[in-house]
Amino acid sequence: MNKNVLSVGALALAILSITSCKKDPVEPVDPTPIKEYTVPTTYNFANTDYTKARQAVLMAVELDAYLKIANAGSTLVALDQNKINNMFANTGNPFTNTDLNSAGFNITSLTSDASLYKAYADSVVMFNTGVTASQGVGGFVPRGANKIVVGPNGVEYGQAFIKGTMGALMFKEAVALLNSVKSMSDADTAAAQKAWDAAFGYLSVPVNYDTSVVYQSADPLKPLLWGGYLAERGKAIQAGGTIFQAFLKGRAAIGGYDATVRNAQADIIMEKWEQLAAAAALNYVTAPTASSAIGNLGTQFHALSEGLGFIMAFKYRPANSKLSAADFQTLSNILHKDFYVLVNQSGFTDLVTAQNILKNTYGL
Repeated sequence: MNKNVLSVGALALAILSITSCKKDPVEPVDPTPIKEYTVPTTYNFANTDYTKARQAVLMAVELDAYLKIANAGSTLVALDQNKINNMFANTGNPFTNTDLNSAGFNITSLTSDASLYKAYADSVVMFNTGVTASQGVGGFVPRGANKIVVGPNGVEYGQAFIKGTMGALMFKEAVALLNSVKSMSDADTAAAQKAWDAAFGYLSVPVNYDTSVVYQSADPLKPLLWGGYLAERGKAIQAGGTIFQAFLKGRAAIGGYDATVRNAQADIIMEKWEQLAAAAALNYVTAPTASSAIGNLGTQFHALSEGLGFIMAFKYRPANSKLSAADFQTLSNILHKDFYVLVNQSGFTDLVTAQNILKNTYGL
């Protein structure tokens, strides 16, 4: 018998056997059907809890308020380095809000580049000496009836701390949480709701936030930090209404198993929040160039220090940010220059460059 014929026949039988044993394709399992849901007008959902995020914001607010004590009046007001250490570490019951002392965490654990921002806070104590500041020498610079404490390069470290922390803690955490929600399945509904709520907590607005309301400083539920900036720097870009409505719609969509809407709202929040940071940064790199500010170092350095903090927030921007790596580096390089040099440049060359990057990138 021809061995080749036998081999071909055997091969054919083998193929037939394999083919006949092949299972039918498995149909993909349908995702959980979207169920009807209603978007509320306030952030009142049945199982909402963003206690930790709220407490982190309040810790930063208290630390900021303590550092600002040094700015009062025109004479030296001493600060306690140990109190600042305890506020960062949440040890020794340093907060006037006793709930914060028993929170079980500290802001250091939540803050990226925490050692840098701790150094900024420490620098307020270091240069709070009563000496009049000059280029190369840290100390006091008059600002209205009060003063600011600046370092040798003119940086008001208290402002660099709080605005930087807004980026490295609140914005960074919110972006990470929202991105985590986008990757979750319908089976992760409870986890998605918890993460979404925490992101909302870092925005720090009341559950019935209303862009038409002028919140009073004595209001215990007033917007804080980023929440305050929705009105302070975000009105022109409608940041407050856009972000709040997206939080409401996205949270409702999670409960309705509507991942498409949920993810779209997460993207809206992150994009508009980043644009809010850009709007604030633009204001603060523009203010020192105004004719009324020229020669007033207190006004100029205060604004630039805030601008430094907001630009540093871009380090934690979403992966699909409109800001290129090269432009971010340019912005960072400019705001890390000696402020005495920046405010004395002919035509404010560097600050104009920063303004143009922010305007062109974010449509401001």
